[in-house]
Amino acid sequence: MRQPTMPIRSPFESSIAKPGQGNVVLSLLPPNNPTLTTLTYKYPLKLVPRAPGFIPEPDPAALSDKCPSMPVHLYLLTYGGGLLPGDHIEVSIKLDPRTRMVVTTPQGSTKIFKTDSKTDSNFNVIKGHRKKLPANESISDMSQQSLDVKIGRQAAICYLPDPSVPYKDSRYAQVQKFTVDASAKGDQRSSLCVLDWVTQGRTSRGENWNFRFWKGRNEVWAADEKTGKNRLLLRDSVILDDESEAIDADDDEELDIGGMSGSNSHLVHADTPSQAGLVPLNIIQERTRPHGVVGTLILSGPVFDSLGAYFMHQFTSQPRIGSRNWSSESSAPEPSISTNGDVTWTAARVRAGFVLVKFGAKDFETAKVWLGGLLREEGSIAREFGEEALFCL
Repeated sequence: MRQPTMPIRSPFESSIAKPGQGNVVLSLLPPNNPTLTTLTYKYPLKLVPRAPGFIPEPDPAALSDKCPSMPVHLYLLTYGGGLLPGDHIEVSIKLDPRTRMVVTTPQGSTKIFKTDSKTDSNFNVIKGHRKKLPANESISDMSQQSLDVKIGRQAAICYLPDPSVPYKDSRYAQVQKFTVDASAKGDQRSSLCVLDWVTQGRTSRGENWNFRFWKGRNEVWAADEKTGKNRLLLRDSVILDDESEAIDADDDEELDIGGMSGSNSHLVHADTPSQAGLVPLNIIQERTRPHGVVGTLILSGPVFDSLGAYFMHQFTSQPRIGSRNWSSESSAPEPSISTNGDVTWTAARVRAGFVLVKFGAKDFETAKVWLGGLLREEGSIAREFGEEALFCL
């Protein structure tokens, strides 16, 4: 049988995307039509866009009479609704000038499944630290997720996902990087609203901060296209580590009590909590007590200026020790959403005009009602992006 001299070329282009990699570009086409000019993804990641019927109204007090563009919704999904050990999700999003995007997770909380315990013995860590995280080969089974967002001039992103739920013995690390236009000033600046929160696990199964490791890092950079220089504006990091590998490594070390070698030396092992009849200490639970969920909210830019000012006003209005006049009954503060006794929170203005909100609540439902109530009461997100932007709340 005669063989063809040249192989038949497939009419379909081969995918160069890595598993779990996605790329999104949102552009504004004339006259004012937001369009996803690029949308690619690969298993186990899935990106689903949606153009809502909501159309924002121009602010009469704004300096410009141009109506802001209609926001585009982007849903981040993973097959199975969670991340398996070794899953690496990498999403790159670029918002061209004057575009708006809402990013959320319609599947509910992101599940972080258990890391295979057979790799525990291969860990090589320093007590209280992680070497080369997350590139260390010894923790290659860790679930990882990275988000890289470039926000153009007058563009805005509203990122309000559901919280992550780390299962028992799971390991997870995520990095979320946001880059804004350094040359933009005033109302020309980029805007961002970012929510990052994590729960104690599956409470229905009795989990209470029983995962091994969870790390979340959020960074905001300013990039100058003319000079090519990048400047760090904000970096916020949360690390929840049970440090059990470091403790186990210490327990396995043999101590030379005699201080000499040979047949007369005596080697002993340090007593572990179980050997001493004590209950092992859950370090993460002790550090987060009494909270079942902790989170961070980052606000910046003209679109979210009023929301940031609202949070600052609510925080400064909280009663302080020694501030109440006990001789007057009228000095008692009026009850409000922000004074929920099951929520501990703080708000601060940091460099470059950012408002950083940190909170902890006894459980997910309490945090959801508290944060969702504040965002709806202020109204900026619903007014600028529609009620669907608050889907997770």
